[in-house]
Amino acid sequence: MKRPRTPRDLWASLLPIAGAALALAAAALFPLTRPPGLPGASAGSGLFLLLILTATAAACHRPRLGGATLGLGTVVLPAAVVLSGPLAAALLAATAFLGAELLQRGVRAHPAVQLPERRRFLRSLESTGRAALAVLAAGFAWSLLAPPAPIGPTARPLALAAAAAWAVYSALWIGLEVADRRIRRPDLAIPWPGLLLPLALDTAGWLLGAAIFALAAGAANWAAGGLLLGALGVLALEAARNALLHEIAERRIDDLERVRRAGATLIEAGQEMAAVAEQIRTEVRDVLPFHWFQFELMAPGTPAKSWWAGPSGALAEGAPEPGRYAPFLPGVHRRSAWRILEYPLRSDGQQVARLRLWCDPRRLNPEEERLLDRLLPQMGASVHRSLLDREAREDPLTGVAVRRVLERRLHEVHARCLEEGGSMAVVMCDIDFFKRINDTHGHAVGDQALMAVATVLDGARRETDLCCRYGGEEFTLLLDATDGETALAIAERLRQKVEGLDFRVEDKRVPLTVSSGVAAFPQLFVRTAAELLLFADGALYEAKGRGRNRCLLDLGQGRYRDPQGRIETAEDAAPVPEPPRIFA
Repeated sequence: MKRPRTPRDLWASLLPIAGAALALAAAALFPLTRPPGLPGASAGSGLFLLLILTATAAACHRPRLGGATLGLGTVVLPAAVVLSGPLAAALLAATAFLGAELLQRGVRAHPAVQLPERRRFLRSLESTGRAALAVLAAGFAWSLLAPPAPIGPTARPLALAAAAAWAVYSALWIGLEVADRRIRRPDLAIPWPGLLLPLALDTAGWLLGAAIFALAAGAANWAAGGLLLGALGVLALEAARNALLHEIAERRIDDLERVRRAGATLIEAGQEMAAVAEQIRTEVRDVLPFHWFQFELMAPGTPAKSWWAGPSGALAEGAPEPGRYAPFLPGVHRRSAWRILEYPLRSDGQQVARLRLWCDPRRLNPEEERLLDRLLPQMGASVHRSLLDREAREDPLTGVAVRRVLERRLHEVHARCLEEGGSMAVVMCDIDFFKRINDTHGHAVGDQALMAVATVLDGARRETDLCCRYGGEEFTLLLDATDGETALAIAERLRQKVEGLDFRVEDKRVPLTVSSGVAAFPQLFVRTAAELLLFADGALYEAKGRGRNRCLLDLGQGRYRDPQGRIETAEDAAPVPEPPRIFA
């Protein structure tokens, strides 16, 4: 994520721009050096235009070395300084750098390319001013040291002048870079490799340009030298084009890999719908910038639900209220209304959900929207998979777990209790006289009664517990880390809540009650988890036989305890063994 701009960043950008403008104005008004031209050498308008075009084309070739310098554009500087003087060379460098920046921006913004621009325009102007200052200083150094004589007898002084000019160029560029980083982030250390490495290409261009200048001056054939520089600029432009194609290919490969990873994550989710919505929000955030997010479940036969999240908030159920306008951006910008993007999520040709994003139109990129379009099938498949997984785990009428989920979870909890020495309990509940409700009021009312009881039982459980519909009007609660006495108290509290339900049919109250049987481990030693269900079912059968609307805890050997602490014995219970007696 990019660091937000501060006033220090603005000052760091304005100083080299203002400094370059003042230096160029001073050089134009008060020329301190003479143009170090050679006899017979003159820079006509055609040759100077060729130098500008060559420098612009060569400056477009910038391998990813970090920073932004003239690069191979320095190849024309030795000839420009000698033929036109320091001021003209500085203006040429600034024009070439800014032209290369604008050309790259235009190519990157083209619909066929759609690559993000790495630098703000203000930073481009800052680097343009830095290039003008460095070239102006290098030109003055060359002018002061280079002799106005033919190149043959003064080759050594010309080499010294070129070396000194390059040393001034490099030193001033590095100094301006160091000052820029000190102003922006004084708390960070200076990354010297990041400062010196970009100048390697500038050095190569300067040396090559000095060699071409020496050959052209020695042979007194400036037209051949200009053509050689032009050919070099064309080669650099072709290298820049190949680098751009390589970057486009890398970006497309990276986009496809991101889609593959996101699709795999979404398909393998298999979580609750809120977790799927959060996963979709995470994957969309990596692809497309948005401020507000809404995920609406719209699958047929499923209750409509919506989840939303703001710019920095967590996912919540409901609908967002983002306001009318996008937030302010740093700098001078016209405040814009939201651009709302809506995407239907489909699976097997059927819409299962809808994705809605509130985006700032000033930050949107068509390539990012196309990339998000590729993710939509995986999102729809993830939602469909979660719905199928929920259908396999939940009873469609009551919304609680089905029996096979209980059986699997029961064995897991029992195995953990055996290994770690914990406790567990099972409560089996049955709606009293449920057949009478169906026969008197119809099956639709019976379904409503089932849903009402299931709501009470499922609403009182902890996250580690499980409520399932065991079959018909029978429900089972699995209570983890709970002993028999606590489970009996919970069953009694639930029985009272069901008894207090205001369940009405045509404004007439229909009483609802449940009977419950409780069995706990290790109070009852069982070899398998299924045996615990049998003990709880036996306690439920005993509770229904003793009048219904009551709870009993199985103590073993046909003995049961009610919530008041009374011990009740089944008719077929085995006699309690008497303690041994000692006879005299």
